[in-house]
Parts: sequence; structure tokens; C-alpha cells
Amino acid sequence: MRVSQRNFIHGRARRSLLLPLAAAAVFVVGTVFVVSQMRSSVVLAKRQASLLDGIERRSPPRIQRLVAESYSDRWDFDREDLVLTMVDAGSQFLALVVTPEEQRIEIEGRRAVVTTRLVVGGNPVGPGGHEVVRQINRLKEPFVFTWEKQSFLPSSWRLVSVDNAALPDELYGYEPGDIRRAMRGE
Repeated sequence: MRVSQRNFIHGRARRSLLLPLAAAAVFVVGTVFVVSQMRSSVVLAKRQASLLDGIERRSPPRIQRLVAESYSDRWDFDREDLVLTMVDAGSQFLALVVTPEEQRIEIEGRRAVVTTRLVVGGNPVGPGGHEVVRQINRLKEPFVFTWEKQSFLPSSWRLVSVDNAALPDELYGYEPGDIRRAMRGE
């Protein structure tokens, strides 16, 4: 065998080993990336951001898919009531921006608490929108969002409660959907 043939055969063997090694390296890096994105803290931060985005867009389906069917809070709102209330508040804005500040995520097993101050801005339509901005932005206490993991899937976190200690217990006759009904003339 000539020297040039020997170099060709050895170079070919090196190249044939290089491809599986590169594929294995890409697989390992990809696996590490996917696993890091499936951590509960990362998933919860994304869920929280998606909820706030749904509120900004006044999108009932987006909000509803993040809220557990067993949702309840101190105002005796259920899942549908919460969605209606968020859409009611958002209906008072041409453009709504909800910005979280000082967000903390605490996870204990299948339950997590996201504590954050919310700053509301945007372009209010009338006195209702201005009142929402004024009331929410002056709250001294943070909002507390309680999430529960509904199954083994990383994406199964659902909102089960929202509270803010500074909000009044009495809603002065407000029922979820009142603003929407009033705007329709009902």
C-alpha cells in the first residue's frame, strides 16, 4: 500500500469518528438546555409572564388556560369569575401594560407562591381605567399568586389563588362581568 493510500484511509477513519462525536455533543448540549428550561422556577416564571400577558391582551382563553378549575379566593371568585374580572378591568384601557416588580418565586413541592408588586400603565379610556391605575399602583402590599402543579408534567402549573392584603374584602356590590354588561347596555 502506498503512503498516499494509507493517509486517505486514516483520514477517512478520523472523519467517520468525528461525525458521531459531534452528534453526541449536540445531543448532550440540547438535553442540558431542555432540562434547564423544564425546572419549576423557569416554568413558573414563564407561566406568570403569560398570565400577565393574557391580562394585558384581555384574552379570556389565555387567562383561563392558566387558571385551575379549583380556583378560589377570598372574594369567593371561581375560575370564570376571575377571568371576567380581569377582562372587565382591562376593558377600561385602549392599551394596558402590567409590569411586575420585585418578583419572588418560592416553591414547596407541588405548590408555589409568586409574590410581586404590579405596576399598571397604559392608555385608560375613562374614569374606570384611571381608577384601576390609581388603586393598583398605590398598593403597598405585593400581589400573591398561588400556583399548584396539577400533574407530573412541567407545564401543568395552574393558578389556584390571587390575593393582595391591601385590597378591600368588600367589593361594594361589584359582580364579575358588571362592566362588560354595563357597556352592552344590559
